[in-house]
Amino acid sequence: MSKVSDCVQPRRRRPLSLAPLWPFAYQGVALFCLRHWRNAAPWSDLDFFSGSFFAFTAILLVYETPIRRGICDSRETLREASGLIYDPATVAWGGALAVGDLSVFLDYGHWHLIPALRQPGLQITGLALYACSMAELMWTDTCLARHFQGDPNHRQLMTNGPFDVVRHPRYAGLLLAKLGFSLVLASIFAWASMLASVLLIRRRIRLEELHLREVFGPRYSNYAERTHRLIPWIY
Repeated sequence: MSKVSDCVQPRRRRPLSLAPLWPFAYQGVALFCLRHWRNAAPWSDLDFFSGSFFAFTAILLVYETPIRRGICDSRETLREASGLIYDPATVAWGGALAVGDLSVFLDYGHWHLIPALRQPGLQITGLALYACSMAELMWTDTCLARHFQGDPNHRQLMTNGPFDVVRHPRYAGLLLAKLGFSLVLASIFAWASMLASVLLIRRRIRLEELHLREVFGPRYSNYAERTHRLIPWIY
C-alpha cells in the first residue's frame, strides 16, 4: 500500500521540472514584442541584428537546458545555485529586471525613442560581444553543473577553468551579455537595465563572497588574494 508521501512527492517536483522551460517562454514573449500586428510586414523589425540576437540566445538556452534540468531536480541545489539561501532579494530584483527588459524589445520594434542609438557599427560590435559572452557562459555553466552534481555536504571550492581567471566568471559573462544586448537593440531602456545590472551584481558579489568565506574559510581568502572579481588584472 502506497504512502501519502509517495503520492505527494511528484506533485512537489512538478514546478521545478517546468523551470527549464521558462527562459524559452520569455524569449517567445520578447519575440512577439517586435511583431507589428496590423501591418503588411509584421516582422520588419526582426532584422539581421535582432534576429542574430535571438539565434545566439536560442543556442545558449538549448545548450543549458540539461544543466538547468539537473539543478532544478533538487530544491536544495536550486536554492544554492541561485543564491536564494544567502541573497533572495537579488533573485527577486533580477526577475523584475527581466520583466522590465521587455520594454527594450518594444522600443526596438515600435517606439524608437532614440533612433540615433541604432548604429550598424555599434550593433555589429554588440553581436560580437554577445557571442563571446554566450561562449563564456557555456564554459562557466558546464563547470558549475559538474560542481552541483556532487555531494552537497562535500562541496569543493571552485578554482579551475574560468574560476582560475576571475572569481565570478558567470557574473562577468552576464555583464558582457548585457553590454552586447544594449548595443544590439539600441534602446535607452537597455542602458538603464545595464546600470541596474551592474548595481545588482555588485551587491550579489558582496553577499556571495561573505557566504563563501563562511563556508570555505581561509581557503576562500587565499583564493581571493590571487584572483580578481570580474576582469583579470583590473577588478
